[in-house]
Amino acid sequence: MAKHPTNVKKQIALLDVQKLALELNGKCLLSDLSLTLSENEILALVGESGSGKSLLALSLLGLQPQNASLTAQRLLFDGHPLLDLDSPLWQSLRGNKIGMVFQEPQSSLNPSMRCGKQLQEVLQQHTTLSKKEQHLKIMEALTEVQLPDPERIFKSYPHEISGGQKQRVMIAMALLCHPKVLIADEPTTALDVTVQKDIIALLKRLQQKRNMSVLFISHDLALVKQLADRVAVMYKGKIVEVNTTQKIFSNPKEAYTKGLLFARPSTNQRVFPLPTLENYLSGTFKAHSQTSKERLEQHKKIYSQPPLLEVNEIEKTYTGRPGLFQKSTFFQAVAPLSFSLYPGETLGLVGESGCGKSTLARTLLYLDSPSHGTVYFKGKQLNPNDKNLMHTLRQKVQFVFQDPYASLHPLKTIGNAIQEVLAYYTNAPQKQTQEEATQLLTQVGLNAEFYGRYPHQLSGGQRQRVVIARALASKPELLICDESVAALDISVQAQVLNLLNHLKKELELSYLFISHDLAVVKYMSDRIMVMKDGHLIELQEADKLYDQPQSPYTKSLIEAIPK
Repeated sequence: MAKHPTNVKKQIALLDVQKLALELNGKCLLSDLSLTLSENEILALVGESGSGKSLLALSLLGLQPQNASLTAQRLLFDGHPLLDLDSPLWQSLRGNKIGMVFQEPQSSLNPSMRCGKQLQEVLQQHTTLSKKEQHLKIMEALTEVQLPDPERIFKSYPHEISGGQKQRVMIAMALLCHPKVLIADEPTTALDVTVQKDIIALLKRLQQKRNMSVLFISHDLALVKQLADRVAVMYKGKIVEVNTTQKIFSNPKEAYTKGLLFARPSTNQRVFPLPTLENYLSGTFKAHSQTSKERLEQHKKIYSQPPLLEVNEIEKTYTGRPGLFQKSTFFQAVAPLSFSLYPGETLGLVGESGCGKSTLARTLLYLDSPSHGTVYFKGKQLNPNDKNLMHTLRQKVQFVFQDPYASLHPLKTIGNAIQEVLAYYTNAPQKQTQEEATQLLTQVGLNAEFYGRYPHQLSGGQRQRVVIARALASKPELLICDESVAALDISVQAQVLNLLNHLKKELELSYLFISHDLAVVKYMSDRIMVMKDGHLIELQEADKLYDQPQSPYTKSLIEAIPK
């Protein structure tokens, strides 16, 4: 629960923004934007991607686009004007008085420098401490953000530590000089639910310990509820609603705010389809809540059939290269496990990063051959030496990955990306594959205009629809959705989940749905598998797993879901 807003010292505004506007090449990106951030306050800034949240944060640090025109009736930090500051003054503020934690620590940290060296650079810029004093201060900071073995982290390169550890390094870096304001821009997006919970608790603890103010940027209102004193909602470059966290959640005024609140799947009921922002903004929404009886009948039909995929004691072990006079090392990524997946079923797969979810998915298709065990597809045992069987498998089982931008060739048009799959599996003439590609785009909610566009010309949600259309081009029976909605806004996520459920019914598809977001997995799944450290911990019907988890680990994952 967020601390009560009456404790906030509202009389002193550390950040005071009035009537801010930002224009670039004649286009208004931010307009008539006003907000204040008081001492010892956590203010959440929420909205979809493209609403202007990060652009506002960068403008507060003087990092707006170079050719942009920034104007404001008032733009103050701690009583001092920020407009028209020269470069040396901005450098004395950034990382010193105002710290910032970015969304993706992997791209924010220099891959060629050890973590300790990157932290030292901040102290070299803003302090006159000796190297010994710098090292002591960095050790204190790494300990404060609860990193295990700070000395090892200090000497490690970014790729040698986990995502959660990298984010803690970024927080330590931002807080080294004890800033008055910390700007946290989507610091928990795409992190495991348990790591996300730890990062939120860490930010709250450090904020209270240091009496600093935090501008917390997110698109996830359920997460914001745990942290913020007040919430400001952004839409198309404007702030449309500001209120205390309690009032925003108990009585949202704007349709857009309601859309952000209720587009996230509930863990208490299944609504088909999920409400989207468009529904709230237009005032039109009709949905059906699935009853227990309907779900039971659905499951009777699914599990009365022979399995589509059978997995028997499959295992994946990697062997490390031995050094001179050293023995080979072994790492068991997937311990022996067995399960079946049925036609028309959505089988959820959850677990923290590194537990073996994606490795298991690759192993099932022999993209990374299993060390032991057998896999049967439609009753036939898979054999990598049987080229015809493997060709059929790769046609009938397709992947939908987490990052649609990385999944698409940047120099190929959307139409060509889909056409090449059609041409490979059908050998049809070009005119026919072009027509079928256009039909597939229509099927996933995109029109023919998208055929000639390139990936960079599409939004994240549109790119994910294209990836789904390309996966459907081979007429698959099973889609493996590997974190396919993890990086999407809540509203766009609702659209993609609705699309997947519609296609499942229309095309009689089965899904292996991999995610660390347990609320989404429960909404989508008939049954759920839980993995930890390569082991299958639990496999149950989705509702039963949430109501009666058998494993303490499963219980901890469920308790970490933002309510």
